[in-house]
Amino acid sequence: MAKPNYLKALTLSIILSAPLLAADDQRAKISVLTLKELESEMLNQSLDLKSKTFEAEAAKEKREALPSNYIPKLTLEGTYKYVSEIPEINMAPGRTLKFGDNKNYSIGPTLSLTLFDFNSRSQMQNSLDKTASSKENETKNLISHSLFKTRLHYLNLVFLLEKRNLTSESLKVANKQLNDVAAKKRYGSGSRLDLLTAQKEVHELESQLKDIDFNVTAEQIELYKVAFHPRIKEENYTQGSNKLETLNDLQGRFSHYQKIVPNVQSNTKVKSIRDLSESFESQAKSISNQRYPKIVLFARTSLDYPNGPDLTRFNQKAVGVSLSIPLFDGGEISHNSNEKNLQAMALKQQALNEERNISESIQLAIKRIENLQEQNEIIEKKIEESEDIANLLYKSYQDGRGTFIEVERANIKRRESKLSLSLNQYQIIHNLIQLADVAGE
Repeated sequence: MAKPNYLKALTLSIILSAPLLAADDQRAKISVLTLKELESEMLNQSLDLKSKTFEAEAAKEKREALPSNYIPKLTLEGTYKYVSEIPEINMAPGRTLKFGDNKNYSIGPTLSLTLFDFNSRSQMQNSLDKTASSKENETKNLISHSLFKTRLHYLNLVFLLEKRNLTSESLKVANKQLNDVAAKKRYGSGSRLDLLTAQKEVHELESQLKDIDFNVTAEQIELYKVAFHPRIKEENYTQGSNKLETLNDLQGRFSHYQKIVPNVQSNTKVKSIRDLSESFESQAKSISNQRYPKIVLFARTSLDYPNGPDLTRFNQKAVGVSLSIPLFDGGEISHNSNEKNLQAMALKQQALNEERNISESIQLAIKRIENLQEQNEIIEKKIEESEDIANLLYKSYQDGRGTFIEVERANIKRRESKLSLSLNQYQIIHNLIQLADVAGE
């Protein structure tokens, strides 16, 4: 007798576990496209980021192209000239001595080193360093802004799907109520006004569902334009299957930004502007220092022709020092230096203004999140109350003590209260990802 009982128990366990296995298989088939996966794909595929990265690399190359003030420069120099008249002297009657040849050339390497230029070149080096740093911060700022756009469109799509689910549930309830109203009408206990009201509610919800489906498709396209992930185009999000993260998932990921107060001065956009301002200041100093003497040491060895009256090639060696100083330039140096200083001052004001705007935005976002969180409890109570009111009014209608117009109004209030909870959560997440953007993450 033990064996049959064992077989019965085994058979029963298989029957009971079959729905669970089927549910697991169904969840496995629905592969959730996470926000992190989209962010990674966006960073790999974004042409704007690639372009900005190339700009940053180009700035670094330009910085490396300017040698240090103490690195010698080696060049190969050559000259050739043809002269029509050659100096000559009469040595004796009928004899002349020519000092050279019609053809003249000189070729050889020259080593030069700037000994002193009042730090003109080193200031230019500082300017290029700051320009390269500015480009790097621009790239970081573009990365954080691109992440914000990806997160925002993903959030929009998640919210629309949440709205679609709520509307679909309301449509199911409205269809069931329409069947009840139609049955009452057939049995003579319902009015034509009740039937028309129930039909109107169903049609309105069907229209809303169609409008939401279009908005889902439009947001899907916008998300693809930002992230370029192939699965965004392949999926049909209007079928009702949950293929994205939920609002709770997103809020859980970004909730810690509410407690982090970003340092405004470390913001990549502010740093980029300040770096560019300092770059212009260094340029101004470099230009201004060009009005002072510049001393260059040079050494040269060359093969020259001719050697005076001796028409042969010879090796010439020379070492010397050159000094140059502009005596009059018509104000070019002063005006160019002032231009760079004014550009630096303009950027400093722009950086200060950006700091103020970011600081105010941070405070407003934090206060907005706190306000929205306080509203959550109120909205949840409203949902419970509207749910009870809708149920009581519908029961009252079924008992013949009310009209369906009252039921319809209660249904609308119930839908609005449920949607307001999702909208409240959407706004919280929206402010959180703004704080993440300011933090450069």
